[in-house]
Amino acid sequence: MKPANESWLRDAASLPAESAGTTQHEAMETPPTPTLNESVSRPVAPLPGGTLQPPVPPTNAAMPSSSMQATAILLLGYAILITGNGLLGTLISLRLIQQQAPSLVVGVVQSAYYVGFMVGALWGGGLIGRVGHHRAFVTFAAVSACCALGYAAWSSAATWAALRFVMGFCLVGIFTVVESWLHQVASNAQRGRVFSAYLITNYLGVGTGQFLIGLADPAGFALFSVVSALFSASLIPVALAGNAPMPTAPVETGSSSGGGSRLARGLSGLSTVYKWAPLGVYGCLAAGMLNSGFYSMQPVFMRKLGYSVTDVSHFMGFALLAALLPQWPVARLADLFDRRIIIVAITALAAACSALLFLLHGGMLVEALGYLYVSVVFSLYGVVTSYVNDCIPAGQRIAVSAGLLLIFSLGASGGPTLASALMALAGPNGLYLFTATVTCTLAVLTLRSLRSMPRARIAS
Repeated sequence: MKPANESWLRDAASLPAESAGTTQHEAMETPPTPTLNESVSRPVAPLPGGTLQPPVPPTNAAMPSSSMQATAILLLGYAILITGNGLLGTLISLRLIQQQAPSLVVGVVQSAYYVGFMVGALWGGGLIGRVGHHRAFVTFAAVSACCALGYAAWSSAATWAALRFVMGFCLVGIFTVVESWLHQVASNAQRGRVFSAYLITNYLGVGTGQFLIGLADPAGFALFSVVSALFSASLIPVALAGNAPMPTAPVETGSSSGGGSRLARGLSGLSTVYKWAPLGVYGCLAAGMLNSGFYSMQPVFMRKLGYSVTDVSHFMGFALLAALLPQWPVARLADLFDRRIIIVAITALAAACSALLFLLHGGMLVEALGYLYVSVVFSLYGVVTSYVNDCIPAGQRIAVSAGLLLIFSLGASGGPTLASALMALAGPNGLYLFTATVTCTLAVLTLRSLRSMPRARIAS
């Protein structure tokens, strides 16, 4: 799983919009997509393949009812799919532990998901540009359903790593489809509320998926079938939407596929982030490591402490639901104060929880601290990306969004492997030695940033 964030919405604006029947000359005549700071309204226009291009509402305009209906349908399909993905992520860790796989193997298999996530973020947009967002959602979900059955058919760790890679590629494509749609239909005045609905959908879906683990033995075929069924069922609301307006993306004129330009843009965005807000590089990298480390290795940590499969599934479910609670208060505080102060508070609290979890070896306090830990850590990425977008020039936001996604993916791909390596050395509690190290490092770097630049730069 990737944390949901508004930088993905901006990144989606860079996807190619060519379809199979559009010539390069025709594509270059397509008017540019308005930036986040513009107030533009355009009529709905039919696109190749039968989808419709939604209007971009003026800054303070209410969302049209047709767009609200289409958004609700898309979020319903996404909710079903993300429930299956939440179940699958925990199920894989539990299944590998039952097969007596070392913690390092679990970490490498789970890291493959985030490597695929990174590759899909850079090159998966070509499919969306060729077939449209509506068909891309169907394609990515169908491939994910097939992969879910592959875990039941094969037990090799190498095969599972390959399947996780493909899953990561497909899921980031689905995230891009959904978030780019939300980006286009929401005005600036509504963006926070629309995006909060997406966050709520995401955490509710992932949290609900954890409770499904108790339906059957993780060692059997049944739970993988449930995952595949959920992925397939997510296609139903999207397919029944018919000609409801779906999002489109503007043209990428520099490349037929957009792959090379997206990689270049991601690297350019990374250098821009480092130039204007170097703390954003460290913060984004840390958020990726912490998020992926929790998703992938927390079930391993709890099973090795003696918790039952049912206990693990309940904890993961309630923990991800608990992550909903601080989202609005933390975002509100970050809007009122220097965002770096909020980053220090988040990392200090997460580091304290990590130190206690490293020292404890069971009991109710482990669960209580775990809930507190995940609720604050899952708020980090949104504050970091908001800080970066405060500092950069407005004209750099598309490149920077690609850079932030690249940084997060790099951190996420390394998180499970690094955490599992420390668990192999220090035992299951090594997971929280890893998180304590990451959060303390980020807290120190943020304090240095505050001392060197007491007032954050606000770029126009």
